Amino acid sequence: MRVLFLTNTPPKGPSARYRVYQFLPHLGHYGIKASCHSALTPRLYDKFKPSGGMWSKILYFGLSALSRVIALFRLAFYDTVYIQKLVLPHVYPFPEVMLCKLGKLLGKRIIFDYDDAIFTISEVRKKTWVERFTCPGRLQRVIELCDGVVAGNNFLADYARGYNKNVCVLPTCVELAKYPAPKPKYNWGDPVVIGWIGTPSTLPYLDLIRPALQQIAQKQEIILRIVGGKEYHCPGVKVECLPWTLDGEVELIKSFNIGVMPLTDDAWSRGKCGLKLLQYMAAGVPAIASPVGVNSEIIQDGLNGYLAAGTTQWVEVLEIIMSNPAAHAYMAEKARETVEKEYAVESNIPKLVDILKDNSYYHTPGVRNE
Repeated sequence: MRVLFLTNTPPKGPSARYRVYQFLPHLGHYGIKASCHSALTPRLYDKFKPSGGMWSKILYFGLSALSRVIALFRLAFYDTVYIQKLVLPHVYPFPEVMLCKLGKLLGKRIIFDYDDAIFTISEVRKKTWVERFTCPGRLQRVIELCDGVVAGNNFLADYARGYNKNVCVLPTCVELAKYPAPKPKYNWGDPVVIGWIGTPSTLPYLDLIRPALQQIAQKQEIILRIVGGKEYHCPGVKVECLPWTLDGEVELIKSFNIGVMPLTDDAWSRGKCGLKLLQYMAAGVPAIASPVGVNSEIIQDGLNGYLAAGTTQWVEVLEIIMSNPAAHAYMAEKARETVEKEYAVESNIPKLVDILKDNSYYHTPGVRNE
């Protein structure tokens, strides 16, 4: 069986890396010959980032759209085409519409995968000029045309089910082989490192816990270690902003004493798939998250992590962990077990294989479609 994966970025892009690339080496064992066509080459992805200004953004999305149109000429050689996200997130999705229509003419199965609430926009940052001209039915149109839809969580799946009956959930996963079994840390010392990993666009979520961090810092020395963000100000708290690298990602996460994932409770946040939370848990780092969306499914409060809403709860939970690190070694073990059973690449490969090989997967009642 031959499958063409169309990713929106090369492996450096987190969504493509965790939704597609990390699965590819495993598919050959199941009789699937997979090829990947990225919307951008690694060089172009590094050179023309949307954060680089208007012209950089125009080139980034323009080249991405062109590349996906070029992929039309490869459809005849594959049985299934797996489209990962839209390359034009706000305007009419003509590349994906063309792929779907040509795929149907050629008798190919077309599957669409998405892991963000791209039917809405984030409320924690300002609208861009392009977002003011957003095509409201862009995602709906693609979902309607595809043979099946793979969503990163139940919130996204529920949206897709309004336009397509063949929808299933494949959670965003981490590859546990890259996260060696952590050694319990019974003593942390000072300062305590409270860590966060993400992108500059998601950095405003940290504003939600700024008052809690400031209260904690009045009692105990802490460091807020930010990986992959940009300069961040939190008066009264020592802040370290470290660059993200693909090779150094795991070691940076392991340097945290506590990992945090604050979120606002809105549609965009409910569409998130809890990646940073899963990374903390796989690395054996005690995790705290806002009880929003999939976070409440991943975390069993007090067993494999903590859920906290509001400044008072964040302060309480941070103090509980900081006052007794030894007691949370067991929590870190339970957290890793959760990832291993439900959110590891190794445990989710069979589900992806079923999706690629058998369209009846979507229709099977019960556990398989959850």
